[in-house]
Amino acid sequence: MENIEILKKFIEKNNGILLSSDVRSLNIHKQYIKLLCDEDYIERKEKGVYVKKGKNVNDFFLLQQRYKTGIYSHNTALYFYHLTDRTPLKYDLTFQNNIRVRDEIVSPHYTKTDYFEIGKTELKLQDGTTIRVYDLERTIIDILRDRNKIDLQIFNNAINGYMKRKDKNLVKLSKYAKIFKQENVLKKYMEVLS
Repeated sequence: MENIEILKKFIEKNNGILLSSDVRSLNIHKQYIKLLCDEDYIERKEKGVYVKKGKNVNDFFLLQQRYKTGIYSHNTALYFYHLTDRTPLKYDLTFQNNIRVRDEIVSPHYTKTDYFEIGKTELKLQDGTTIRVYDLERTIIDILRDRNKIDLQIFNNAINGYMKRKDKNLVKLSKYAKIFKQENVLKKYMEVLS
C-alpha cells in the first residue's frame, strides 16, 4: 500500500488537507481517497476537498474550493485587512461577468474579464490555508465603486482606516482609480480626509 503512505505523508505536509487535484498530480488513482475515507483517516468536506479526521478547516478556504474562480472582495476583504470589525454575514466573492452564482451564503459581485485579475493576491490564514483575495488598494476601489450599496459606517471606517495605515500604497490606489474610472470619487474622499 505504498500509495496510501504517499498520500498520508502528503496530507501531513499539506496542513491536513487533500484535494482531488493533488491526488491526480501525484499520479495516484482516486480510489485511494475512498480507502483513506473508509479507514477514517480523512473525511470529505466539499466536493474534491478532504481533511484529516478531527482537523478543523477554515470556512473561507472551503468556500473558495467550491467556487474556484471567485476572489474574496468588498466587505469580506475589508475583514481580512482589519478595516471592519464586523464578521461578514455573507461571503463577498467577485467573479468574471460570464459566471452566475446563486448561493444564500455568497454575495456575488461581477466584473469584466479585463479587470478580474487586477489586484488579485493570495493571503495565508492562521490555519495555514491560502485564499485568493483582492489586495488592499483594489478592495478600497471596489468599495468606492459600490459605495451606495455598502453600509455607511463600514464604508467610512474602511476609508479612514486605510488612510491611517502605514502599508497603504497611494500610487497603486491612484493607478487602480484610473483603471476603474474612480479618479474623481477618490479625489473627493482624499480631499475630505486631508
